[in-house]
Amino acid sequence: MMRFMTVPELVAWAASRFPGRLALRDGMRELTFRELARMVDRRAAGLASLGVGPGDRVLIAAGNSAALVEVWLGAMHVGALPVAVNPSLTPAEAAYVVEDIDPRLAVTTIEGATIRDAATGRGVGHEFVDQIASSRSIVVHRAGALEPAAIVYTSGTTSRPKGVLVRHAAYTETGRAFPRWIGLGEDARLWVCLPLFHINAQAYSLMSGLAHGYAVAISERFHATTFWSEAQRLDVTHVNVVGAMLTFIERQPETAWVESPLRTMYAAPAPTAARWRAFERRFGVRLITGFGMTENTFGCAETTSSRYKDGAIGVPRQPTDNSFVNEVRVVTPDSRPAGVGERGELQFRNPVLTPGYWRASEATARAIVDGWLRTGDAAYRDASGDVVLVGRYKEVIRRRGENIAPAEVEDVLLEHEAVRVAAVFGVPSEDSEEEVVAAVVLVAGSTVTAQELRELARTRLSAHKVPSIIRFYSELPMTPTARVDKVELRRRYLSSD
Repeated sequence: MMRFMTVPELVAWAASRFPGRLALRDGMRELTFRELARMVDRRAAGLASLGVGPGDRVLIAAGNSAALVEVWLGAMHVGALPVAVNPSLTPAEAAYVVEDIDPRLAVTTIEGATIRDAATGRGVGHEFVDQIASSRSIVVHRAGALEPAAIVYTSGTTSRPKGVLVRHAAYTETGRAFPRWIGLGEDARLWVCLPLFHINAQAYSLMSGLAHGYAVAISERFHATTFWSEAQRLDVTHVNVVGAMLTFIERQPETAWVESPLRTMYAAPAPTAARWRAFERRFGVRLITGFGMTENTFGCAETTSSRYKDGAIGVPRQPTDNSFVNEVRVVTPDSRPAGVGERGELQFRNPVLTPGYWRASEATARAIVDGWLRTGDAAYRDASGDVVLVGRYKEVIRRRGENIAPAEVEDVLLEHEAVRVAAVFGVPSEDSEEEVVAAVVLVAGSTVTAQELRELARTRLSAHKVPSIIRFYSELPMTPTARVDKVELRRRYLSSD
């Protein structure tokens, strides 16, 4: 019988195993593992005093900080589900999240004003992050390791983001295994400059620190212009980034680079082989790639044969003690196992992947079939056994490290009375990911400019979702079922550009 740790158990274990060792530091504070555990207990007691208990959702909108980590972990200690979200959500996005998650309490910093307003407008209690604390101690709620520990929002192919239920064991097992996947040693010092409302920073960085006694330095946000000087100041050896961040770092002048202890960087998606090698030569780091999802943090890990191979993501990541198997398969559109070199949908199965989506049973049933998680990504296995990605079956656009559901953007554009049809899709960009393109058909006799539509989008959507390019058409290609044929539309766009 498999025995996995819960996140509260991992926090307690780290405090007993590495009590005086540095655990977290941000621009304001430094905490040892013993001090972190005490602060998490205080935050948990503070939440409990406000009526938060098992099964409640705690909505957290705050910038990166040690305090955010404490409250996030504290919610798990009382058996609640923390839901950390982007503090820069627009009012419309905040209203949707508050309605969807139905939180017992909203916790924010000043920058999370839209969440605070949306929550209080629905009668939900609100507190600021620094106010969540109590001197009394509490009994940690005894959750099962395969029960959900948190909810992480991610965009899918539907018009709205979905809340992914992340198991305790997904966090703890990932933390135990991630350093082995990328070759970190015992003296690693980790740096978080990705947002803590994403699974990457939560599972790969924070949990690795707890599981291995690594010090984790937290920056409020990523800055390309000061990236190397900050790495030097923080004295870090490893950082996780997303593909677009590599491009922003590459574009900085030679003078932006300074010598630092930073020697390894985990990045996904991987750049082309030529850019990969050039990046390593220029900056003196080892760039390591892989594939993971909010729904399945295990994903795939780089191999010696997949390294520098365009599109390759390696082989399935496995736990440190082989307590279970992370299975992968490629399934053709006619539901049979794909052969070597044959394309199909990439799917995973393991006991710690998500049990599903919050209040979205239909989406869960579509995504998880007989225990297999359907990624929506098209891939094949090559002769070396490596998985190679070739595109997406799903329509999600990947921009600046964020997933964007086209339908969400389309719904906003259609709010304008002059817009009759809107179709949104992604195209390759210089930033190694995608730009958002909107194809628009206007109501006969109506007029509106691309700039006016962008301004509308900015009032409803986060900046990364606003279309970079808006094109007007008299008509769009349609499928036999009267839907916009986005494959053909995208082909026409690229051929005419």
